[in-house]
Amino acid sequence: MKNADFSTVASQVIDGIDSNAQKAIDAWREGGERLAEFAGAQWDSAFKQSAPKLSAETRRNATHAKKVFAGYYTKGVALTASGAEVAVQTVVQAARTAVDRAATWQQTRA
Repeated sequence: MKNADFSTVASQVIDGIDSNAQKAIDAWREGGERLAEFAGAQWDSAFKQSAPKLSAETRRNATHAKKVFAGYYTKGVALTASGAEVAVQTVVQAARTAVDRAATWQQTRA
C-alpha cells in the first residue's frame, strides 16, 4: 500500500470512529434526559397519590429531595458525556498525529 493510500484510509477510519463515538455520546445524553423525565414523572405521580397522607414538612422535604436528586443526576449525565467527549477527542487527535508521523517517517525512508 502506498503511503498516500495508507494515510487516506487511516484518516477515513479515524473520522468514522470519531463520528460514531460522538453519535454514541449524543445518544447517551439524550437517553439520560429521557430517563430523567420519566423518573420525574413517576416521582410526581407517586407524590400526588401520597401527598394527602404526608405532613407538610414531609412534603417539603420530598419536594426538596426531588430537586436535589434531579440536579445530581443531570450534572452526572452532563459530566460523564463531557468526559467521554474529551476522551474521544484526545484519542482521535493522538491517532491523527500517529498517522501523520508514520506518513512523514515513510517519506523520509523513500
